[in-house]
Amino acid sequence: MKGAGRLFITGFLKSLLFFGLFLLISVSSYKIFMRYYGMEESDVAAAIPQGSGNHVITEPQIDVISRHLIYCVDEETGDIQKLVLEVFDCERLKLNFITIPVRTQITLPERLHKELVLIKPSIPGFLKLSAITGYLPEETVYEYGVRIIEEMLGIKISYYSVVPQSVYDTVFETKDTDTGTAGMQGKDNAYPAEVFSDAFLEHLHSITTESQLYDYLKDLYGKIQSNLSFEEKLNYMESYIKLPGGNISFSVIPGEDTNSGYIIDEESAVVRLKALIGE
Repeated sequence: MKGAGRLFITGFLKSLLFFGLFLLISVSSYKIFMRYYGMEESDVAAAIPQGSGNHVITEPQIDVISRHLIYCVDEETGDIQKLVLEVFDCERLKLNFITIPVRTQITLPERLHKELVLIKPSIPGFLKLSAITGYLPEETVYEYGVRIIEEMLGIKISYYSVVPQSVYDTVFETKDTDTGTAGMQGKDNAYPAEVFSDAFLEHLHSITTESQLYDYLKDLYGKIQSNLSFEEKLNYMESYIKLPGGNISFSVIPGEDTNSGYIIDEESAVVRLKALIGE
């Protein structure tokens, strides 16, 4: 019995020692991780969602000049295929669709990078827009995409929508930019823009009443994901109905298309966007 007791105590002490070493290694690794990325405990507290997973990274809002970020995604993988910024001035009744190439090279701001490292330690500080789906979970990747675009372009996004490619293709098609649009990027670098397809334009001309637009939006909302509810979207309905067809324009964010990716001319892009949103 005494021998059995000694064996139990010896085994217990070994287990306790192993647990202590494991805890020491874990804490040391955490400290090294924090020191490497220059993070404070408060950074972790601010970055880790509180509660039961209902943490909101970006809030939708209704604006007189709305900035709507449209993601076209692969239905199976969720990968970003196209990215378009819709700027709608409800007072002047002007609608602008600005293509943001998914090959765009982005440099994450230090604060945002530290936040994302807590979610995916391997995420680099420099990557392409299309690559973010490979590092971030599907539940938050599009919200963080909004944050990245906001930081890069110096604007506040009003809301975003995630549109399956099969639905997106019923509205947009890719076309070479015209002379006016190409002039923003340089004559030798006319990146193709996302524009309304002929079929959608024909359908658009058939929508002449609020009731018809209501039905179209309701059907569309059943196929997409957006952080702006259908009821909130209806706030824009009157302005959409009044919008003259000649006040719709399409362009590409200023920049240069290179072998390694699309390089946004941030200074020109910010100036252009501020002119559109009146800032």
